[in-house]
Amino acid sequence: PEENRRNLPIWYAHEPGSTMKVFLTAAALEDKKVNPHSKFNCENGRRKIGSAVIKDVKARGTLTVAEIVKYSSNIGASKIGELLGRDKYHRYLKKFGFSEKTGIGLPGESKGQLASPRKWGAIELATISFGQGVSVTSLQLVTALSAIANGGYLMKPYVVEKIVDPEGNVVKENKPEVVTRVISYDTSDQMKRMLKSVVEDGTGKRAQITGFTVAGKTGTAQIPDPKFGGYHPDR
Repeated sequence: PEENRRNLPIWYAHEPGSTMKVFLTAAALEDKKVNPHSKFNCENGRRKIGSAVIKDVKARGTLTVAEIVKYSSNIGASKIGELLGRDKYHRYLKKFGFSEKTGIGLPGESKGQLASPRKWGAIELATISFGQGVSVTSLQLVTALSAIANGGYLMKPYVVEKIVDPEGNVVKENKPEVVTRVISYDTSDQMKRMLKSVVEDGTGKRAQITGFTVAGKTGTAQIPDPKFGGYHPDR
């Protein structure tokens, strides 16, 4: 089948789920809307926005921003999103490279999908804050996360370092190229500390590796079911 010949990491766009909370939080920190100790009422795991209800896996009360990331609170993320605002959040997601091709130079790359903020109502802002209603490729996600890891710089990815002819001459060479600076070193450092706590004693404990310090973020998401126009009830 045709889909078996596609390069899935650059072609297949999927909802990123809770990994999107990384970029939401980084944006809110960078924009000075919050700090890691800012507190939000997570409403014991259930929040109504219009006719929609947002739920957390585990009911919790007041959480700091660092704890919202650590425990992956959808409600906390929705409130951070409201504080940041749709226009600024959208602007930061674009800076992180979402809805744009990475420029890796491989055929079939998808841009993913991110609606204009003019089309975001209250519920769209909330759901995009925890990674639903937006689609990204795996390469976009990894590239954006690398900006968190390396001090705030978004880099252009490449596959081959250099091409050498039979005589040993370098025909083509790729070198690290900065696309843009998305966040400051200070914001990057704060995010790395938070993401370490996710793995140390948050939702990402299974990613622990003995002898290594690991930072990460769980990315649980529901699976869209186009047949019913919503999400699959069991996935």
